[in-house]
Amino acid sequence: MVDEEVKMKALYDQLLEHDNAHLARMREDAQRAGQGIKTGITLHSRAADGSTSEMDLWVPKYAITMFCARTGGGKTTWAANLAVRMVQNGAQGMFITLEEPGYAIRSKLMACYSRIKSPNASMAALTSWEALKVIAGKEQYADEVQFNKEVMRNIRIVDANTAVDLEHVESPTLMYQPQFIADLIKYRNAKADKPLDFVMIDFGQLMESAEADNSSSYMRMKSVMQALKNLSGALGIAVIVGAQLQRSCAAISIWDWEPEMIRDGSDMEQAASLVIAIGQDKEYPDAEWNMATRFLKNRNGPKRVAGMFNIEFDKCYIPNRGRVPNDA
Repeated sequence: MVDEEVKMKALYDQLLEHDNAHLARMREDAQRAGQGIKTGITLHSRAADGSTSEMDLWVPKYAITMFCARTGGGKTTWAANLAVRMVQNGAQGMFITLEEPGYAIRSKLMACYSRIKSPNASMAALTSWEALKVIAGKEQYADEVQFNKEVMRNIRIVDANTAVDLEHVESPTLMYQPQFIADLIKYRNAKADKPLDFVMIDFGQLMESAEADNSSSYMRMKSVMQALKNLSGALGIAVIVGAQLQRSCAAISIWDWEPEMIRDGSDMEQAASLVIAIGQDKEYPDAEWNMATRFLKNRNGPKRVAGMFNIEFDKCYIPNRGRVPNDA
């Protein structure tokens, strides 16, 4: 009890510190808010007067970025692509997969890498199935060593479903809970020369909190998002988490989607600083290029940002198209 009282007094002293120290702390926080991870993806911002300007997609640190799509809409493919692009720009991260097995995530990373490696020779790119054969040792990939060096050395895949407590197999594993993900990141950072820049979680609505009421989706997600927010702020990393949209979005254009359409409620979109939607623009005439990405929420910049890109599901590759819809 004494230790708890000491901790609380220290916290209160910090919250009520001298004005100069308080202002200096806010300055440091504002500087942190300007930090981000480069992705190499170009989007377009449309102003109220109709003018457009290009902008690079940066994933903010000390914050949650949420990417959302309908079921089967490309969340994992998008996440794998984003992870490869971030590490190729110098970041290091962890990919927590709650749904697909770890080897499947590695195959998507490899397929994406193979296409980026040869942007003008699509025939040289691996499909995710071909990449899976390479991982299984059944086929050869000339750039596998380089892929492992450039990508796998900088992205640690954690398959949550292999971290099983055999005495409680009916319960979610530890890696379904933000508290244990935070402990894993802290343990990893203590052993490495460079701290992690991001953690990718695919996907958030499967998570639970070890210290909350998980009987309702509202209470469960409220606790999960609060824990992820604490994780991002305390460890200074980008928390990137996937989410499913409601089924009703199937009949609505991506340009009409709103943050409230994320399944399992308000706390997911409230906690995120950046919410990115991924989906088809069914009104676009070219079916080969009708996948779009759009900001549904952006605390640190313009919201009306969009771009057209294509998801080749076989190759798991997302080349940016750079189209700006009229109503984006």
